[in-house]
Amino acid sequence: MRGLLGRLGDVGLFAPPLIFLVGLALPALAQAGQIMLVPCVVVLLAMTVGLAEPGRILRSEWPPVLALSLCSLILTPIFVHVIAVGLGLGEAGGWLVLVAACPAAGGAALVASLLRLPVRPLLLAQLLCFFALPVTAPLIAWLVLEGAVIDPLALFGRVLLMVGGPALLGFLLRRALGEQRREHLARPMRGLGVLALCGIALSLAAGLPAGGVSAAGWNGAITGLVLASMVGAGLGLLAARMMDVRLAGAFTLGGAVRNVSLLWSATIGIASPEGELVMMLGTLWTILLPALLGLRGWWPERLARALAVAVLGVVLVGGGSPL
Repeated sequence: MRGLLGRLGDVGLFAPPLIFLVGLALPALAQAGQIMLVPCVVVLLAMTVGLAEPGRILRSEWPPVLALSLCSLILTPIFVHVIAVGLGLGEAGGWLVLVAACPAAGGAALVASLLRLPVRPLLLAQLLCFFALPVTAPLIAWLVLEGAVIDPLALFGRVLLMVGGPALLGFLLRRALGEQRREHLARPMRGLGVLALCGIALSLAAGLPAGGVSAAGWNGAITGLVLASMVGAGLGLLAARMMDVRLAGAFTLGGAVRNVSLLWSATIGIASPEGELVMMLGTLWTILLPALLGLRGWWPERLARALAVAVLGVVLVGGGSPL
């Protein structure tokens, strides 16, 4: 079992997009997968904490972490809002700003671990942004979305359940294993994180809006998410260049891929069809981009096969949209 999970941790980041396609083909399975959303988010974050570098947090680590957090919480949403207004995206643009204000995704930490990039600064910035989310998300919704109200207390409860609890679990796991055993089990732990991403991907297939969104809405949502990812990546790279160039890869990755699943779970039932589409596609991006970036860590003989499946996945997903 350990060997299988280790293998999955090394070459399995492409599994979640495939599971998403399976969910599209089997709607009943995708509906059952929605039950797994919260447990999978918990497991993913716990494994992320377990994969972070050991040792005491130094004072010198905090300025880069705070810089990335500032980019995620303030600068990226401002730039994305300007882009959304410029493109005339309407209500979908408001939901794009919410996505832009989300923390770095757990999938980004998995890829950082796979590519031997620093994980701990990314994790610290992620946790800071998560605990700020009950303040920033309702404020952004109030400013840019008409009639969409996000309850800050309910969101704070979700943060405690889906972030605070898993972070504590991951910390206790590290203490129980010890650093030597944790290093030995890093590959299986990454494999458990990939399995959690698979569960999130399955629930995404059920969250795909069946109707109510025009082709222009799809086009605006996809275009906006790509631009938001580019803005986040650029600001993450800038923060690393200004603070510590060694963090450039990890911060660029963290800026490009955001953890939308927690906010998505909190907005189910209150979002418009355009908002549901943006939330779903934003979460889907958190499993697609790590899969593509994870190809760098795959063995050469698997690369051609992975690229072929990637093209097939894009074709199938594109064929299912009204674009």
